[in-house]
Amino acid sequence: MKESNMPRADFITSIILVVVGVATVWNSLEMPRYEDQGGSFLDSPGIVPAILGVLLVALSLVVFIRALVRKGYLLGINGPTLAAVLKDTMTVRMLVTIAFGVVYGLFLMRWLHFIASTLIFVFVFIVAFEWDLKKPLAAQWKVPLFAAVISVATTLGVYFAFTKLFLVNLP
Repeated sequence: MKESNMPRADFITSIILVVVGVATVWNSLEMPRYEDQGGSFLDSPGIVPAILGVLLVALSLVVFIRALVRKGYLLGINGPTLAAVLKDTMTVRMLVTIAFGVVYGLFLMRWLHFIASTLIFVFVFIVAFEWDLKKPLAAQWKVPLFAAVISVATTLGVYFAFTKLFLVNLP
């Protein structure tokens, strides 16, 4: 990315991160609290995400103000520039990554157990980004095998870390 585009990128990124930070704080405060059981507010499971959300909002506002000073709000969006951005390989990869994350969080995790959801997510994610459409199918037999091994290892590692080390019940 060119240095001249950084204020625009900072402007857009800071807005997105402020929204994510506010959503994090909001959802953290919606988590159960243990004050009625004799605990303090600091015993709540949402305290760390809430603190991280507040920090994300604060630091994103710093970037936002810096972008305003550098006139990052002058986006210069028109038909040709938007078309060029949407055709860029990195943009497509980013949008696919966001789509996979949304499908995982909003659909798979609601319909399936954590283990099944995460296995599917990691497997599809690896295959989608490692598969080469220009190569013949027979030359890529290792991709799904690699994806299966990594998805099983990742899922089991995360599952046991959270359930056994952190004592968190996963959905």
